[in-house]
Amino acid sequence: MALFWQVTRSYISPVVAAFLGGYLFTWGLVSLLISGMVYLGGDFHNAETVGFLLAFPIFLFMFFWIFIGQRRWLPYGTAFIGGVSMTAAAYGLQTQLIQ
Repeated sequence: MALFWQVTRSYISPVVAAFLGGYLFTWGLVSLLISGMVYLGGDFHNAETVGFLLAFPIFLFMFFWIFIGQRRWLPYGTAFIGGVSMTAAAYGLQTQLIQ
């Protein structure tokens, strides 16, 4: 049983954290980018295209940074806290756009 927890902690946890953290950061950045561009007067479809074109390289960068990073707190904190913060800011912009 100890071997199972060691394998999970050493190999499976970083992969799961990299997927979740990379996805959360990418989601937050893309939603903030789209909301910000529309708020500033841009076309929604152009903002969506730009956001989706940037999503893949941003996700790859975050995934590899979280997975390979030597200090765990820096990439994890950037991904999770930054992703939640950007998603909250995008939500605030979206509510202002709807009103």
